[in-house]
Amino acid sequence: MHELALAQQLLHIVEQTARANMLKKVAEIKIVVGEMMAVVPEALGFSFQVLSRDTLAAGAKLVIEEQRALSKCSHCQLTYPWLEYGYRCPSCSSLSGIIIQGRDLYIDYLEGDEVSNDAS
Repeated sequence: MHELALAQQLLHIVEQTARANMLKKVAEIKIVVGEMMAVVPEALGFSFQVLSRDTLAAGAKLVIEEQRALSKCSHCQLTYPWLEYGYRCPSCSSLSGIIIQGRDLYIDYLEGDEVSNDAS
């Protein structure tokens, strides 16, 4: 279950980013996870929820966008789903498919409340 380790790293990055941007609370975080990363979204969400208690990200909504794994045939240039066909192109049967999408794991954005500079 590498989701727990991913959630720990995610929380670390979110807290650093929130502090650097003077956020007192993180409300929403969107991450993009490629199919080939073998992440179970529910496990990642649960792990993040548990780990983020008593942090700037406590209660934050974690939006997980799953990115489809795609290959591109270097022979006929067709783009096709990697999980269905692997490296063999469904159009020309060439074994020259190159994975072009689906290995990503990144934070797309985070939203939160800024620290107030009011003296009142």
